[in-house]
Amino acid sequence: MRLWGLPLRGHGDSGLYTFCRWLAVPLFGGLYRCRVKGTEHLPRKGGVMVITNHKANIDPVIVGMICDRPLRYMAKKELFGNAALRKLIVTLGAFPIDRGAGDRAALTTSLGILAEGGVLLMFPEGHRQPDNAVHEFLPGVGMLALRSGAPVVPLAMDGTQRMMPGGRPGLPALRARMGPPLDLSDLTARGSKAYQEAARRMHDAVAGLYAQL
Repeated sequence: MRLWGLPLRGHGDSGLYTFCRWLAVPLFGGLYRCRVKGTEHLPRKGGVMVITNHKANIDPVIVGMICDRPLRYMAKKELFGNAALRKLIVTLGAFPIDRGAGDRAALTTSLGILAEGGVLLMFPEGHRQPDNAVHEFLPGVGMLALRSGAPVVPLAMDGTQRMMPGGRPGLPALRARMGPPLDLSDLTARGSKAYQEAARRMHDAVAGLYAQL
């Protein structure tokens, strides 16, 4: 069942995840007129990486609402300091990352999620970029893609950066477009050059979709 093309229940959702969809879809699909194209490109089963640009704090919620499978995603470790917030975001798929250091635990968790057939959401720009461009992707996302061998599905979003312009609420139309999985099968080497090339291809795919929004 869908409303404005957005799923009201996803494959593998927990009860809480579905409840959050029922809250999010009327709000963002109705009030913010969120519309998305290309969601048929998300594989129905098996491990997959969804890569997208990052404009605002609300982005993980929007992507979670768009995709019809529950997501796992990294969140800065500071968010896990509050017990109530930690319980909520962990239930909704978050796991911590220490952005100030090479976090091997976050890498291990990410590879485990993909190996177990989950959907891993990644924001390869590294930080929020509240403008109208797609910025360079960090090579770590290329490493994760090549080491896991999981399909990589590009997604471009626009509008969330205008929801709170200057700290004041706005009502922009939200738009998103998902593309087919990328073919990285020719990148058989393992090393910084291969990881950078994979990240470059991912960036170009997302940027190409962004130009179509």
